[in-house]
Amino acid sequence: MNSVLESILATETVSDGREILPLRHPDFPSLPVHLDLLEGTFLQRVIADLRPHVTLEIGCAYGISSLYICEALSQLNHDVRHIVIDPFQSTQWRGIGLRHAQTAGFLSMIDFYEDRSEYVLPQLLKEGTTIDFALIDGWHTFDQVMLEFYYLNRILAVGGVIAFDDANRRSINRVIRHALTYPSYRVYGTEAKQVNKLSLGGRARKALAIMPGADRMIRPDVLQRDWDLGILGSCVAIQKTANDVRSSGWDRSF
Repeated sequence: MNSVLESILATETVSDGREILPLRHPDFPSLPVHLDLLEGTFLQRVIADLRPHVTLEIGCAYGISSLYICEALSQLNHDVRHIVIDPFQSTQWRGIGLRHAQTAGFLSMIDFYEDRSEYVLPQLLKEGTTIDFALIDGWHTFDQVMLEFYYLNRILAVGGVIAFDDANRRSINRVIRHALTYPSYRVYGTEAKQVNKLSLGGRARKALAIMPGADRMIRPDVLQRDWDLGILGSCVAIQKTANDVRSSGWDRSF
């Protein structure tokens, strides 16, 4: 682990050069704003497996996730580009995330956009950008994350992976469930240990799910729980397995 990240995790603080700050949201002190070691290690495993050339991250904050990602990218023996989108880096986050990347020696691999994702992602699509990996960890409303997934799906290469942080929040969980209804996506993995043994209730739900018309009478999230889908955990990654060939008017319940 690089020394910058190691020091941050050990002290659970960051600094803007003048003031020592806890790893908490400046406006909501009870809210952590970084990936923990388990989540960061999971992302590094994904990157080591994928060996991506172009990666993207929405939401930099104090740069903890950027350090995890860039450290993994630095171990690859080819040119890499990491796109970082954070509209509040120099204001709310005091430039600390980029300062950490510079101190760790990773700044040269980063293309930074200090703008909102709903502006940057369409621009990248128009420019013909293709990415191999993305982390969504910005504003956590359903509509914002859904919009980000829409554009990331458009620029993600087949075989590429999108990871969602704070996936145990309902707003983000719903986006993941929607994405998994696409014929071209599968669960890639999560940092959490999955449940393999079915309970009596789980067996009943599986039996109910295959009954004709069950999906019209019972919500899909009741028929299939997170552990059924393999998306337990706070950091969930899904993989694009084919080009998106859904027809006009395509729709699935989620």
